Amino acid sequence: MRVRHWYILLVLLPTLLVGGYYVFYAANIYESEARFLVRNRSGGGGGGADMLGGSAGGIASALSGARPAVEESRAVASWISSYSAVTSINKDLNLVEMWRRPEADEIGKLWWEQPKLEWLAWYFRRRVIVSLDPETGVMQLRVHAFRPEDAHRLAQDVLRRSEDLVNTFSARSIADTLRAAQEDVNKAESRVLAAREALIAFREREQAFDPASTAGGAVATITALETALATARTEYEERRRFMRPDNPQLQVLQNRVAALQQQITTERARVTRGDERLTQQVAAFERLELERMMADRELGSAVNSLESARSDALRQQVFVMRVSEPQMPEYALYPRATFNTLTVFVSLTVLFGIGWMLVVSAREHAS
Repeated sequence: MRVRHWYILLVLLPTLLVGGYYVFYAANIYESEARFLVRNRSGGGGGGADMLGGSAGGIASALSGARPAVEESRAVASWISSYSAVTSINKDLNLVEMWRRPEADEIGKLWWEQPKLEWLAWYFRRRVIVSLDPETGVMQLRVHAFRPEDAHRLAQDVLRRSEDLVNTFSARSIADTLRAAQEDVNKAESRVLAAREALIAFREREQAFDPASTAGGAVATITALETALATARTEYEERRRFMRPDNPQLQVLQNRVAALQQQITTERARVTRGDERLTQQVAAFERLELERMMADRELGSAVNSLESARSDALRQQVFVMRVSEPQMPEYALYPRATFNTLTVFVSLTVLFGIGWMLVVSAREHAS
């Protein structure tokens, strides 16, 4: 009789209380489920449209070509259960009112009318559950509420904010990738501008657009003068042989030879001597022109690097692909009255049996 009494008191009575609570008192809880994948754009081809279409073949095709972003997925899962997520979602949806509906029972609803953030976050984590499949990278979001529309609306909001978070990840990643490349482009542009300004200042100061061309013209002039001098000397020698020394024609040829020699000396001095000699101008001009060419090449290389970095950043962009949209619940999945009552009954029975065996064993040893 003692065993039966204790069994009724410790097993059957708690089971009846639990069963009565679930059957007659516990409020219906609706669940809205969504599944999504955080992936890299470089992971594969366009399977997004097929996924959104909902066909099994499209989902399988897209998932097979995807490269899940595991770190970002874990970050999203961690953020959903964070204080920041609770605070931002509560501002839009009023979670306290949602989880304190009139149809909610006293045990299952949010107990506090004005809960602290830590208390609200504790209850939020019981009602908003996210899990990650490590093999496929698919994340499952399950949201519980006492009204179907509340569960659906909350699931939509959590999913939307998760997408915003992933977009923030991508924006920061792209900005960090492009920042260094853009700085190199800015430096190269500054060098190009400095080289061009130095070249312009040189031309204005020296009054020479292209000293190399000017030097080439001077060399050509000297060559022409030397040719004319050789011709004049030849003519003078020819006429000196058959003309008297005081002949005026010889004097004219002598004057021409002397003038040509003087002109050649002057031109050579202008090219090779003096503070404003063409050789110095040409050397300075070539240094400035070389600096300009190197700056242009550096700018071209920096621009190519920037375009390459931008292309790589876009290929590595992370985004959310919705595998299944949050559905509007039609049937309350919770509480599972029968399952929970049987679980309590079996668990208490097993514990009672173990406890009774320990009591009997203790009595045998005592006797």
